[in-house]
Amino acid sequence: MRFGGVVAINGLDLTINQGEIFALIGPNGAGKTTVFNVVTGVYRPTEGSVGFSGHRIDGKKRFAVTKLGVARTFQNVRLFHNMTARENVMVGADAHHRTGFVGAALGLPWHRREERDGRAKAKELLDFVGVSHRMEESAKNLPYGDQRRLEIARALATDPKLLLLDEPAAGMNPAEKIELQDLIKRIRDTGRTVLLIEHDMSLVMGISDRIAVLDFGQKIAEGLPAEVQNNARVIEAYLGAPADAS
Repeated sequence: MRFGGVVAINGLDLTINQGEIFALIGPNGAGKTTVFNVVTGVYRPTEGSVGFSGHRIDGKKRFAVTKLGVARTFQNVRLFHNMTARENVMVGADAHHRTGFVGAALGLPWHRREERDGRAKAKELLDFVGVSHRMEESAKNLPYGDQRRLEIARALATDPKLLLLDEPAAGMNPAEKIELQDLIKRIRDTGRTVLLIEHDMSLVMGISDRIAVLDFGQKIAEGLPAEVQNNARVIEAYLGAPADAS
């Protein structure tokens, strides 16, 4: 992925297996979020392709990628702050609804049914992420950790096969990070695949099945957590010095 003369992703080859938690780590500016933007249709790759579940998805519109089963969260929480927690999740559920403006305006039966189902699904997902007790509160009034979980619930409402989490632990306290780790594992246990960007290495090492490391847009390591943790190139990328330097 190039932006003018800047190469943000260079020759990257990743394969993520169904049902695993795969972490993408690296120093700031390594190209991790650019990878998310390419996968979800924000950017079309300058070269190469993105395949998902038997479909080539590079170049598709974001809504089309979502309908195929890919959802994401963001580094900075993006919620509809004046809507309730339940309403935020219902927006996610709308991704698969067939009712358009006319059906909603006329109050047609299938629109009422979809709205009823959407409300029930929102309640179920808010229970799942642990925010149902704040269901009718405005998103802007929720504590930061609850806003993070609400954003995950909204992404889950699109019924994704692949969930991309962009630094979900950012700004969380230690107790919230432990709860988040448990939540990500439970998401995986529902049969979904998780692609994770995260700077908290204890969280990454604690939940990831495999890890890939980027540095200046290139993959410098990939493997099991223990393999990556002890990789000399990874240590150098993070510390800015050779691994054996005194």
